[in-house]
This record gives sequence, structure tokens and C-alpha cells, in this order.
Amino acid sequence: MRSLSVWCAALLALGGTACGKDGPVLPSGLPRPLAGIYMDFGAAPEEDRFRALMGFPTRDVPGLESAIEDMYDPGKPDTFRKYMSVETWMERHAPSESDIAAVEDWLVQQGMEIRRRSKNRLLLEFAGTVEQFNTAFDTELRDFERENPAAGGKPLRTFGALDPLRPPQRIIDLASGVISVEIPADTDPLPGEGGSIEEEPPQEVELGYTPAQIARVYGVEALHTAGHSGQGVKLGVVVGATFKTLDLQSFWRSFGVSRNNPEKVVTADPISTRYIESTLDMQWSGVMAPMAELIAYQGPDARTHSILYAWNEAIAAGEVSVLSTSFAHREETEAQPIREQYNEAARMGAALGMTIVVASGDSSRPDVPSSSPYVTCVGGTVLELGDGGEVAREVAWSGSGSGRSRAFDTPWWQESVVTDAQGTRAVSDVALSASSKFPYWLYFLGEWDQRGGTSFAAPVFAGLMASVNSHRIAQGKPVAGWLNRALYTDAGVQAAFRDITEGKTPEGFSAGPGWDYPTGWGAPLADKLAEALP
Repeated sequence: MRSLSVWCAALLALGGTACGKDGPVLPSGLPRPLAGIYMDFGAAPEEDRFRALMGFPTRDVPGLESAIEDMYDPGKPDTFRKYMSVETWMERHAPSESDIAAVEDWLVQQGMEIRRRSKNRLLLEFAGTVEQFNTAFDTELRDFERENPAAGGKPLRTFGALDPLRPPQRIIDLASGVISVEIPADTDPLPGEGGSIEEEPPQEVELGYTPAQIARVYGVEALHTAGHSGQGVKLGVVVGATFKTLDLQSFWRSFGVSRNNPEKVVTADPISTRYIESTLDMQWSGVMAPMAELIAYQGPDARTHSILYAWNEAIAAGEVSVLSTSFAHREETEAQPIREQYNEAARMGAALGMTIVVASGDSSRPDVPSSSPYVTCVGGTVLELGDGGEVAREVAWSGSGSGRSRAFDTPWWQESVVTDAQGTRAVSDVALSASSKFPYWLYFLGEWDQRGGTSFAAPVFAGLMASVNSHRIAQGKPVAGWLNRALYTDAGVQAAFRDITEGKTPEGFSAGPGWDYPTGWGAPLADKLAEALP
């Protein structure tokens, strides 16, 4: 008879099933206590309610990854930049309808409620009481608080667990894991916008960077002057909650930019609040590509549960060629099933021809989801301009989220470039201005403000890529799609970045000639990048 350890090893090899000391368990994104991050306050009240995400595996991952390699290989003209349609992806790679239905039936039998399926069937949201969850998964949900990622914010209540999840074997066989378990979303009604559109730039405008200054130093102005400012492109932004449209228009008009309001797509529960993060993401991505069709994919809040679902839905919709988000958490604070679920959707995005860009974070360490190999991770610089608006100095920013991923192996395209990656994915890939020493302007709830962070760098790069795509469309070329292979293998593409060779992070990573951890290949020059991309 096989020993338990041999049996578990065999299951891992065949299907990725996890094992505990008492046999197979279902992988879980539920956190465990972590000093300074997650605090355990004991068993959660059984009558409390939860919302949760069940994940399902992509079918034929080797075939999908092979297809992605072929569509980004310029040496294969029959497949190069011939992207997959959503319909083809669903037919070949989506989890089966019968698998999802079987898990839904089981959850309902346990007294829980099916709330929604994601468009690509990679995620299923369900809800119920703590008692129902504990019984169904043979575990105990714990009352946790987690550090608030927002500086100065109050700790957030969430759920955690000390024990693994042990549903019936048939559920373990069908699902990839319970990815998240969260308290219910706020159901308060969203207040009306109120106010009016401001059309005057801020007083003492010289105290922060304006769109014109940023567009000039990163080559976006040259593309716009040539008539390529996002025409024919759909640009998506994944946000928590929402924003005031009046704030967006005030920002754009005050800086002389005329553009349409964004489309709002509510991906899950109704929205009840507005965030400064979502506001600045929309303002700066939209201003860098004023003719692009801007789409906000909104989750009900900024919790991983909501952002992950909105991220997945934005990609599964298959309607944008550039997608950005600045909502993220440090890699070490998110369990491996969460990291992998972000990557599952990002891989679909690469197959569909999406350029997916994500802020590296401001902790000087890798973040989720920017460490995914199918995401272009946008780090930060300290940008200082001269009196004429030219670049006087640009160095690596100490907060640039960078380093060696805990989640992903070194992709083949990094192996010859990053020689000290120790077998892991290395970030960042590119970098733009992020230091609060030289902040960006934003307009939130009727007031001007100045801030820094890679939360600005990512939407700027997203808008930049939307303008690059409009240049490609004008030339009769397909959109750029997934960037990382070209970034690491094409010397012409690398030359379209301003190399950052000074500065370092507290983790000991320094900028230097060529690729480096804090700044990747450096700061993009949009006009040169538009010409260099094959």
C-alpha cells in the first residue's frame, strides 16, 4: 500500500492537488497570521456572512503557452501577432461548463448562494455564512485584521484560517482552489456627484508635474503631434470603487485636454464609494491618450477579492488592447493561489493581444500582480526637469517595487539578461517618474492635490502604449500586445528606453547600464518605441 506522502506526491504531479498531513486539501488564498500584516482575533462568528471566489484551472496550458510563444515570435510570420479571439480561447482553454456546474451544485447543497460566474469561467463567486463555509470545507474561518495598504488607513477586517480546506475529493479534483474569502461588500448607496467642472489649472502649477511636461519627456508629445493620440484604441483601467466624472473632466480641461468621459463597467456588487487611487488612474491614463476610448472596470472596493474579479472580467471581455491597474499588494502578503489566479487571467490577456501594465508598488519589493510574467511591471524613477522642461536628471526611485518574485520562475526571455535572478521572475520591466519629491497633479473631490508613486507611472505608461497602438493602427499593423518578450530579446526595442544608471532601493538593488531591478530597461520614449516594436 502506498504511503500518504507518496499518494500526495502522485496527486501533485497529476493535478496540482495540495496535501496536508491528513490527505489532499484544496489550495486556499486565506491568509495565516503574519507579523505586522495579518492579526488573528479568534474564531469568526458563525452567523457572519462572507463572499468567496472559487478558481478553476485553464485547460491545455502547454498548448496555450506554445500558441502565445508563436504569436510573439517575429521569426514565424504565419503566426506573428495573429492573436486569439475570445471565442477561440473559450473553446480551447476555458474550464468546462460541466465542471463549474458540478461545483455550483455542491455549494448550493451546502446551503450557500451562487452569486456570479466570470466570463471566462476561471472564477466563481459564492456567498453564505461562516458556519456553512466551516462545515462544507471542514475548517474554521478566523476573524483577521490586515494592515491597510493605504498609508494611514485603519486596519481592514477580513477572514483567515489556521487549518487547510478539505471539501470532498470530487471538488478538489475540479477546482484550483478557494482563492479568497472576504467580508461582504459595503451596500450603502453611492452619493451623487455634485459640484461643477473646474477649468483653471492649479495655483502654483510649478509645484507638480503637468500632463504636458510628462508627455514631453516620455516622447508622448511627439506621437500626439504626429496625430497618434489613441485613435481607434480601447484603453482599460481596473479600479476599486469609482470616481467623480466631474473630477476627471476638471483635470483634463484645466490642462487643455478635451476627451470623452469613460465608460463604467461594474463587474460585481454595486459601487458605494469613490477612491483617490481610481481617480488618478483614470485622469493620467486618459490624458496620455485623449482620443482612446477609456473603460473603467470597477470592483466594489479595493480588497483583493474585488480587484482580482474585476481584473479577470476586464481581460475576459477581450475588448481593450491596453489594460492597467495600480491596485496591488506586496507579494509576500498574498497567498500563492492569489498570485497564480492573477497570472491565469494575464496569460489569457497575452493570447488576446493585450498589453497589460501594472504598478510595481512603492515598497521597494515585488507586488502582485506585477510579478506575473504576462504583465509589464512599471517601476519608479526620480525625475528632475530643467528650466526648459528637459530631463536634467532621472535616477532610480528608492520605493520602486522590484526584486525577485516569490511566485514565478525565471521566464526564458530573462535568463540571458538577469544573471542573478536565482531562478525567479525579476522585476521591474520599465520605469517612469514616481517620486513624491517631484509629484504629479491630480484633482479629487473638487480639490487639487499633488502626490507620487508608481500609481502614476503605470497609468502614464498605459496611456503611452495606447498612443503607440494608434500609431501602429495607422500603419496597418496589429496592436503591440504582450510586451515582455520583445523588451528582453529585441535590442531595437531596448534602445527605445532612456537608460537609468543611478539610484538604488533599500533592498540593495541598484540601477546600472542596461536592465536593472529598480527601473528595468529604463524610461520609455514613446515615439521611438512606436517605431521600434516589430
